[in-house]
Amino acid sequence: MELEFITCLPRIWFYNHIKPSSGSLGIVPSISIITWSCIIALSGLLHPTQVDAGEQGLINYSYNDSNSHTLPQIVAFDLPSKQAINDNKNPLLQGTIKQLLAQADFYLTENASSVMEKNQIPPSGDKHDFLSLSPYYWPVATKRDDTRYIYRDGKFNPEIYSIPDRRNMEMMIERVKTLSVAYYFTDNTLYASKATEILRVWFLNNNTRMNPNLQYAETIPGKDYGSHSGIIVARDFTDLIYSIVLMQDSSPWTKQDQRGIELWFGKYLEWLLNSDFGKKESKRLNNHGTWYDVQASSIALFLNKTEVTRDILKNNLDRLIAAKIEPDGRQRFELYRTNSLDYHIFNLLAFFNLAKIADNIDIDLWNYETPLGSGLQKALDYLLPYALGKETWPHEQFKPINTDRLLNLLCQATVHYEGNKSYEQAYRSVGRPGLIKETNDLIYGCYNRVFT
Repeated sequence: MELEFITCLPRIWFYNHIKPSSGSLGIVPSISIITWSCIIALSGLLHPTQVDAGEQGLINYSYNDSNSHTLPQIVAFDLPSKQAINDNKNPLLQGTIKQLLAQADFYLTENASSVMEKNQIPPSGDKHDFLSLSPYYWPVATKRDDTRYIYRDGKFNPEIYSIPDRRNMEMMIERVKTLSVAYYFTDNTLYASKATEILRVWFLNNNTRMNPNLQYAETIPGKDYGSHSGIIVARDFTDLIYSIVLMQDSSPWTKQDQRGIELWFGKYLEWLLNSDFGKKESKRLNNHGTWYDVQASSIALFLNKTEVTRDILKNNLDRLIAAKIEPDGRQRFELYRTNSLDYHIFNLLAFFNLAKIADNIDIDLWNYETPLGSGLQKALDYLLPYALGKETWPHEQFKPINTDRLLNLLCQATVHYEGNKSYEQAYRSVGRPGLIKETNDLIYGCYNRVFT
């Protein structure tokens, strides 16, 4: 089964003084900032009938660490230059930079998390294995002392919060991302040092590291195994990789750290490509399969295993775009969910991330169309009137859509379909009730659309 998980953790952070940055920005904020930090991680779909992509399966690649060389040109973030930031006096931009540094300073005070913090022991008996519960499964008592779990689409069972691994992973990625971007803008090694500490605790230190698999993600209580749909919990590993690239020239991040993280991701990639769970997840024709491709292709590119990346992207060109996107733009395998419009946005966001990865090896997914006319832009044009509230969505959507994901999608659309005024107008029309969204505008390439 394929499931969704959203954690929104409001926090109020007051800053009366923030330390001056040592880099070229020369920003000395003295502010009080209130932020809401929402960590959003979606996963999955209920898939009553298993559908696969036939011959989609990839070759069984074996990781060879001697061929591992990180590619610094990997692009996911689209950050403006430091000089552009210095030259731009837009108050909104300056407030966004202060917000970003305020978050980074807050993370300097936080303890690094690890998979060892949970009280539960995974079925393997090894606490280093990641463990989480399937969030849409609810207990139903059938008779005394006999409880079974049933699936309720879109309804979160609060028991999922009893195991901290998933939330801790999300927070780990968010912290490293913010700290690495703060380092990029300021050259302040305090930020790189904290990001290094967080990464070492989660991935590298013998006492605290996570094993490189997700065998026990999204387990169902009463069963002693996980689900291949749990692989989606690590979809933001892509952001983590780009964060490492941003700070890999810093003094705190050593060659030994780089070597260790490449070995970890090499083993994880081998598990993704060759394990039973990985093979099953790779064949999903809904958002799970797309996010799997994002993970596997970006990690392979990070490790300079471009043959894996190219095979995944070519499979999308040859088969998967046509299978997942109708000529009119509908995404057939996202239609039956209780929040089907959200899942149209979510799956297309995965495709957009895949297209950014493809840019690194000169493959154009942005403008590709199948012989019948299916393509990423067609999918965007289909969902946009509904997402903006101009037309009524004809399928089930029982709650408001996630505007953070919509903003991310439209941000990327304005960058990669430059000159399309309808996308720019749509992007500007979506409300931004806090500076956190402007921070994402800054990171993901919409600097000129918002701050000039």
